[in-house]
Amino acid sequence: MSGLSSYLFSTLSKVGGLGGSGVPDFHFTLGEKLEFPGKTLWQVHLAQSTNGKQEATVFVFDKGQGASHTAAAQNALKRMRTLRHPNMLKYLEGVETAEAIYIATEAVVPLVMDLGVKRDGSDELIKWGLFKVAEALKFINEDCKLVHGNMAATSVFVTRAGEWRVGGLELADVAGSKDNGGSQQMYRQYTSVIPGYAARMAPEMAAQNWALVQGGKLGALDGWGLAVLIYEIYNGELQAATQMQTQGQIPQSVWPLYRRLYATDMRRRATAAEFLQVGQQTGGYLDSKFVRACQFIENVAVKEEEERREFFAGLDTTIAEFPAEFTKHKILPELLKMIEFGGIGSREHDAKVLSSVIQIGKRMDEDEYNRLVAPAIVQLFGSNDRALRFNLLEHMGGFIESVPQSLVLKKVYPDFAAGFLDGAPAIREATVKAALVLAPKLNQKTLNGDLMRQLVRLVADAEPGIRTNSLICIGKLCTARRSGIELEGDGVTESTVRFVVCPALLHALRDQFPPVRSAALSVASACAGRWDALEVSRRVVPAISPLLVDSELPVRSAAFKAMSAMISRVDEYAKSMPETSSKGPAAPGKPSVQTQASMGAADGWSGWAVSSLSSTITGALSLASSSLPIGQAQPGDRAPSAPTIITSSQPPMSPRNSTTVSSPTASVSKPHPKPQQPIAAEPEASGWNFDDNWDDSNDAWGLDDDDLDTELAGEQPLADSQGGAGGMVTRAASIEPTSASASKTSAKPARPASALTAFGATSQVAKPVSRRTKGLGAMKLGGAKKNSDALLDQLL
Repeated sequence: MSGLSSYLFSTLSKVGGLGGSGVPDFHFTLGEKLEFPGKTLWQVHLAQSTNGKQEATVFVFDKGQGASHTAAAQNALKRMRTLRHPNMLKYLEGVETAEAIYIATEAVVPLVMDLGVKRDGSDELIKWGLFKVAEALKFINEDCKLVHGNMAATSVFVTRAGEWRVGGLELADVAGSKDNGGSQQMYRQYTSVIPGYAARMAPEMAAQNWALVQGGKLGALDGWGLAVLIYEIYNGELQAATQMQTQGQIPQSVWPLYRRLYATDMRRRATAAEFLQVGQQTGGYLDSKFVRACQFIENVAVKEEEERREFFAGLDTTIAEFPAEFTKHKILPELLKMIEFGGIGSREHDAKVLSSVIQIGKRMDEDEYNRLVAPAIVQLFGSNDRALRFNLLEHMGGFIESVPQSLVLKKVYPDFAAGFLDGAPAIREATVKAALVLAPKLNQKTLNGDLMRQLVRLVADAEPGIRTNSLICIGKLCTARRSGIELEGDGVTESTVRFVVCPALLHALRDQFPPVRSAALSVASACAGRWDALEVSRRVVPAISPLLVDSELPVRSAAFKAMSAMISRVDEYAKSMPETSSKGPAAPGKPSVQTQASMGAADGWSGWAVSSLSSTITGALSLASSSLPIGQAQPGDRAPSAPTIITSSQPPMSPRNSTTVSSPTASVSKPHPKPQQPIAAEPEASGWNFDDNWDDSNDAWGLDDDDLDTELAGEQPLADSQGGAGGMVTRAASIEPTSASASKTSAKPARPASALTAFGATSQVAKPVSRRTKGLGAMKLGGAKKNSDALLDQLL
């Protein structure tokens, strides 16, 4: 077995034109030649198939050794082609040319090379090896009615798994007389061509008592050969038949069986079949836990259910005691075949087998795992057997960490994602739970682009349990760092949380199943820090509010926690906001007298109500007395809250000199010799609701837009006007026409007097003569259009 550790030899060489196209119809390339102390007719080479997919061992015989040697080699080729048994050397291909004979078999090394290597479990491997050899000899003797005739250490070969295979069929022939007349058996005629055969020849053959050989007990001749094998295993190469009488290093447990095998009387000699029968009795040489476990695994399909239950209950412990190499290359393939092809009983048994496979994989290095375990498990994910897929999903945490990410993305995840759409609820639920284990192996594109969307889709699943578990899985992935899950990069991105997760949570808050609502609230609370604050205040808080009085206590408790988390999120965001959204700088220092009078000494709701009322009144009067085009204001100071009314007969008032409006006539200006045209400055963001059709051709004041533009051509433009928190800020200017404007308007026809009448000392507003009003009359203040006296009386 030590030679097999270098199976991936670095240099393949062709020997004298051998291999590849050098040998017709032979599809193996020869490599390293194995040198071993045993004596044989063959040269043994490690080899590979020409396509590089299969490792092998090639036996090469040179016909130049002579005709008798060639006949023995030809007999070996013939018997290997026709004899097939699990414990015999597996034949792959054979070719005979004019110069040589080539036989390709499974990858093995001679036993004589492996015996010198000490490893864990060697004694158990020897027991198992002798068991396999004895079974092969039993098959040859009893089933095929043949005699092997050449059993020794040089005729046994070892696979990479440590299993023994029977070869050396140069002398194999029928047990009785041959059908073709006087022709002699190979083991009678060609023993001389086998190197070292004289030292291990059976007594009846040495005495040439062929009648006893042909008429004796079938298998007795090969029983002697089995004794030779046992001696050479423990004591080395046999030099003379007399050495077999000494025990040497042969264990006492096998010594009684050994003595029966080398009995000089052929009639009393034990056969291979008897060796198996006695050795497997209770307390016998072959009655070991290791041998029994190996036998059971090979024949598990024909075992009774009770036997399977008992065996699989202790499988993990049993496998832990097996030799490492044997476990990797023998037990592991057998267990994988059990999983793949089934037939081992209940789901509990499947789970035990899969657990054992995972345990074996943990004992391997990365290269071995990727070569032996990972491909088999990946292949299992493509199975249509729901029971197998369910077991894979349940035990994914035990093996997925060792599977390379590239293999997960290409092979595992596509089959895994199919579980989200499976018709069986158990598969869908197991897939959701396994997603937490698989997620660290996914890249960000697959995580955010597919996995999260698959989970969100299951939030609307027909099964309430699946909906609940999907929400829990989503919450853990969104809070991966706190959950101890290491995701690639940033994990679940902010866009996924906002546009994929949040809508699903809002939908789940209305679910009829209480645990779903509770899970959605818990996830929302855990993810509060990742929610958009505006989204929280506008959509999430209103959605959570009804659940504060839910009929289920767990839901109510979760709702209060979630609401607290959301309020904290909004409060944190609000503290980072500016005090005002006004573009202009706030007036420094002491507030205006008007603002102080509006707020008074009250805070809270009282202060807001008075300030709003004051803004409404002063804003209305400001609109009525303004004479500039809408949207313009004279550069200057602004009142901090309510607008200040400035007439054309007095200079603009600073905020410090402004007074609070106490009556309808208190802030109304004296009549001006010239009529005024009041124009309302439209605020950018205020509580006023204007009629949108302000630019109709029919002017409410009886003026055409062109006339007004001409008349006001000499005015200075107003600064950009913006409303504060309580109302609008406006600035009135003189509307007396300049000489230029007077000359332009002199040619205009006279306007009706009512159209140019402004607010006078009596605060009477001229009624509009047009069909549609503008400015103050167009404001919607909760009722029909009214004159200023009625409006102010109602408000005050």
